[in-house]
Amino acid sequence: MLLLAATIALADDRALLFVGNSYTQSNNLEQVALAVFEAGAEGETITRRNATPGYTLPQHLADADGTNGDKPLRQSLVTGGDTWTWVFLQDQSQIPGFAMDGAEYQASEASVPLLDELVAGAGGQTVLLQTWGRRDGDVLNPDLYPDYPTMQALLADGYTGYAAAITAEGRTGWIAPAGYGFRHVYQTDSAGLFPRLYIEDGSHPSALGTYLVACVVYATVTGDRCSDVAPPGGLATADAEALQAAADAAVFDESPDIVYPWTGGDTGTDDTDTAEGDSAADDDEASTSSDCGCAAGGKAASALGVFFAVALGRRRRV
Repeated sequence: MLLLAATIALADDRALLFVGNSYTQSNNLEQVALAVFEAGAEGETITRRNATPGYTLPQHLADADGTNGDKPLRQSLVTGGDTWTWVFLQDQSQIPGFAMDGAEYQASEASVPLLDELVAGAGGQTVLLQTWGRRDGDVLNPDLYPDYPTMQALLADGYTGYAAAITAEGRTGWIAPAGYGFRHVYQTDSAGLFPRLYIEDGSHPSALGTYLVACVVYATVTGDRCSDVAPPGGLATADAEALQAAADAAVFDESPDIVYPWTGGDTGTDDTDTAEGDSAADDDEASTSSDCGCAAGGKAASALGVFFAVALGRRRRV
C-alpha cells in the first residue's frame, strides 16, 4: 500500500482519496482522475481508492472509526500516517434520494460529519461525490424514481443535505456535482451520448461516464476547465469535447447551489447495494471487490489504460 509523505501538503501537490463502492470502483476512477490532473494541473498528484461493493456511508464509517478493526480505510485515514488534500465520499446510489426523515437517509447523513472528523485529522477536506440518476429511473422504486430527471434531482438534494451536516459542525462540506454533468448531457444530447454514459445495467458508469466524473472532480477542486486539458488517448475527439464541456457546464454554469473551494468559500480550517431481504451486495454485481486501489505517477496514456421497497420506509436498494 502506498504511504503518503507529509510533504504532499506542498501548495502545488495534492493527494486524493476516493471512498465509495462500485460506482467509484468502476473503470478505476482514481486512475482516470489521476490522468486528468497530471495532464492539466501543476505539481504532483497522488490518488487512492477505498471502495467496497455495496457499501453505504455508515459502513465506511464503521471501517474508518475502528468499529470493524484496522480496515484499509482506517489505515488510510487514521493509523497509516497518510496525509490527504481531498477525500471524496460516495454513498450508495439510491439512499441520498430517499426521504430525509427516513432511517437510511438519516444514518448516512449522521455518518458524514463523523467521517469528516477523520478526514480533518488526516489533513484533508471532504468532498461529497454527488452521483447520477439511473438511466431509466429505478425499477425497484418506480414511484420515487420513475425516470432519470426525477432521480437526479432527489439525489442532488440528498447530497446537499450531507454537505450541510458537515458545515453545521464548523467545516465546509464541498460537493463535486458529477450528477449534474450527467444531467447536462441528458438535457443537451443530440448525438445519443447520454445512454453511452452507462453500461448495460443503466446504473454503473461506462468508461465515458467515468471520464466525465473525473473531469467534474478536476474542475471542482482546481477551478480550472477540463476543456483545457488534453483528453486521454483512445477517446474519440467528439466524445471528449462533449464530456469536457458537460463537466465545465456542471461546475461553472449549472450549479448555483454549490460553493466551490476556489470561490473563496470558508474551508473550515479555523481551528451490492443491498435489496430488501438480500445480503449485502454491490450497487451492481458486475464489479469485483477491492478494499483499496492505489495509483501514483503515470501520464494520461498509462493511467487511462483502463479506459480502452420502499417508499418512506420500505424503499428497495440494489
